[in-house]
Amino acid sequence: MKDNYPKALKEVFVILNNSEKMIKESIPENFNNFISKNMDKEYTPEINFNDLHWEDTILEETQQILAVIYRDYLVSKEEREQLLREESEEEKRIEQELREKYNPDNLFKKKDKKTNENEKNTDLIKIEKIKWYRKIINKIMSIFKK
Repeated sequence: MKDNYPKALKEVFVILNNSEKMIKESIPENFNNFISKNMDKEYTPEINFNDLHWEDTILEETQQILAVIYRDYLVSKEEREQLLREESEEEKRIEQELREKYNPDNLFKKKDKKTNENEKNTDLIKIEKIKWYRKIINKIMSIFKK
C-alpha cells in the first residue's frame, strides 16, 4: 500500500496540471514541490479527462490526497471547519462502533437469540453513509467538470 503513494502523487500532479489556473494558484509552492519531489517519475497515469467518470480510474490514495488539498487549500475557512468537524464525528463514530464490537467485557457473553434476529433484520435496511473524503472528492470532481 505504501508503494501506491508515489503513484498517487504522480496522478495528483497530472490532475493539478490539467486543472484551472485558479486551482493551481491556490496550492502553495512548497506543497507542489513536495508532490514533484516524492512522485513516481516513471509512472504514467492513464487518466482520460474526457471520460465523465475519470475519477473512478484513479487510485484511492489519489482521491484522499485530492480531498486533503480541497479541504486545506480550496475551500473557505467556514467550510473547512465544517469538513473537519464532519471528519472528527466520523472518526468518533467508527471508534465507538469498534469499542462496542470489541468490548472485552462483552466478548465472552452469550447473545440472546432475539438480538441475533434483530441484527439480521437491521442488516437488510442499513443505509451506507458517504465517507467525508468521498464528499470532498465529489465536490472537487464537480469543479473539474465545469
